[in-house]
Amino acid sequence: MNYPSEVVWGQLIRAADSTSNNLVEADNGSTDADFLNKMRTALREAKESKACLAKICHAPLENASRVRQLGLAQEADELCAIFSTIITNMEKRLALRKTNRART
Repeated sequence: MNYPSEVVWGQLIRAADSTSNNLVEADNGSTDADFLNKMRTALREAKESKACLAKICHAPLENASRVRQLGLAQEADELCAIFSTIITNMEKRLALRKTNRART
């Protein structure tokens, strides 16, 4: 594997691994704020993974055809959308809860 491919593939592996680790941490979050923090970090890492996949395909780096064939960039995009929706819904729920507490 050539050096540019090694660098980007290494970045992809670290970002994808961090994404999954932060999802596990979010699931085990001790507070809502902790959950949101870990989900935001997972989203950032998923976006980094998406960027790495784009670099692999557009450069093109080694295994670019396989990345395209498996639809990995689309998968990363869908995960980003899911994480973003989870974060948005949680923020709305917390804001509503805060509003309801202020009324009582």
